[in-house]
Amino acid sequence: MKTKFKIAFTIMISIQLLSCVNDSDLDVKENYVLSADNIDPEQLVIAAYSALDYRYNTGEFRDLWPFDHAPSNWATSDIRCGDSYKGGGGTGDNPGGGMHQLETHDLFPSSENAYNVWRAIYFGIKRVDSALRAINTIDEAQFPNKKERIGELKVLRAHFYFEAIKNFGSIVWYDENTPVADINKIPNTFDTSFMWSKVEGDLTEAIALLPDTQTELGRVNKVVAYAYLCKAQVFQKKWPEAIVSADYVINSGNYGLVTDIEKLYSIPGYGNRENIFAVQFSINDGSQFGNLNFGNLLSSPDSAGDDINHPYLNGDDFDKPSQNLANVFKVGADGLPLFDSYNNANVTATDIVDPRLDHVIGRPGISWKDWKAQPQQTTWSRDAATYGYFEPKKNMISPNSNGLASNPTGFPWALGNLDFPLIKYSDLMLWKAEALIESGTNVSGGVAIINEIRNRAKNSPYVKDFNNPSVNAANYLINLYPLSLSQDAARKALRMERRLELANEGHGFYDLVRWGIAETYVNNYIQVEKTRRTYLQSASLQAHEQYLPIPQIEIDASSGVYIQRAGY
Repeated sequence: MKTKFKIAFTIMISIQLLSCVNDSDLDVKENYVLSADNIDPEQLVIAAYSALDYRYNTGEFRDLWPFDHAPSNWATSDIRCGDSYKGGGGTGDNPGGGMHQLETHDLFPSSENAYNVWRAIYFGIKRVDSALRAINTIDEAQFPNKKERIGELKVLRAHFYFEAIKNFGSIVWYDENTPVADINKIPNTFDTSFMWSKVEGDLTEAIALLPDTQTELGRVNKVVAYAYLCKAQVFQKKWPEAIVSADYVINSGNYGLVTDIEKLYSIPGYGNRENIFAVQFSINDGSQFGNLNFGNLLSSPDSAGDDINHPYLNGDDFDKPSQNLANVFKVGADGLPLFDSYNNANVTATDIVDPRLDHVIGRPGISWKDWKAQPQQTTWSRDAATYGYFEPKKNMISPNSNGLASNPTGFPWALGNLDFPLIKYSDLMLWKAEALIESGTNVSGGVAIINEIRNRAKNSPYVKDFNNPSVNAANYLINLYPLSLSQDAARKALRMERRLELANEGHGFYDLVRWGIAETYVNNYIQVEKTRRTYLQSASLQAHEQYLPIPQIEIDASSGVYIQRAGY
């Protein structure tokens, strides 16, 4: 994943306004017209890749800033599953207009947040579709990379449709074989098996077309396609098939766990081996601010009075880790999670904790990455009375990143050249562990994989005390599970490990839904968390709110072709 793509690609079509004075006035040379003579298929493929960052050029200023619909899914997953609070300047501070309602599960069909997610996904699908239709008309002799690029596009399409299925459930499906005149007539009523068969079909076709590696490592390859196929199979509970797909990725040797978790979350390029597929970001690429992670830009911590001792100057303080998430990192004297009692009391400075806690969550008084000016301050929180003092530390660029941050002393702060992983090797390992456990064929093998993840955390450098760097910042302890766990105990360990290892990476809510426990889990979370956060007093998750509403504006524009999910 080392090679960056330029992700800015614009197609301009001029409109000729003709005033018919005589026949010669109609003899006008057209400019910027796409044809078989001037089309660049490589640029069409890059345009499809560029849609992964959910920025789209419609001429509207807001569409350059996917704050409320980031491809990291922090708003649609992290704050809905209880791993984060919305944050920001209070409950009324709502990018997109309804982000607070995402957190309280008071969703509504006119939500601009849901609409922007829908648009971002279908902008991506449209770019893939345009590229495939054009490339299919080009002879392979004129385009030697045709086969590989079609494979890449099919994986990209599977990704976008996967996101549509996770977020909306009931979606509109079309591909390059659909007559253009029929696209607006397609209803959003496909059944689940049909949708998954299409995703798997694209991935299977891509596998046959792609090489195991690409010269430009930012591109999709066969191994990436197998990783997506594994994910699709896990979502469908196709456990034996998921094991086979995971094994292809593992046996390829292309990817693996890196040794330093802090660098994985902080240093651009360090996670290339672990990031099976990531949204590629860049700086100093000729654009105004750099093509960086604007979707997570709001997550940077705040700075009282633009304090020059602050690592990023003046962030917006959204996506703040919840008290429940902080508590889940508590462990017993055996170094294992407190499955049933972790939330009985809030974590304190003397508690024994999983060392991943202070890599994932910023806590006042604890060192902030490699920042030497000061440890984290309470003043970094904009509205501590509403959302507390925790800050999102994961996937936040190191303040001392050797010029790789776009502008560490001003807008846009904190994110810079740090890619965002869509599929990590640790994620894939846990899919295989889940498949082994759920299939019942090799429960101990699944536990062994969980232990590999835990062993990496055990051996990774720990966060050190700010004033005394020779000692740890907290009482860290993590140990391994016995391989003799029962299937039920192993399932519990697997689900806990996914939360600990992948916290605030946009997976939590979708995991709860696919496990069939979202309603119970979230409502139990709210019962305790509303005693800490009063704005959750009337919050609750109902069954239909496991999926976003179909945007009302799309239903209206379809003239009745689209239908709303029952309950909205």
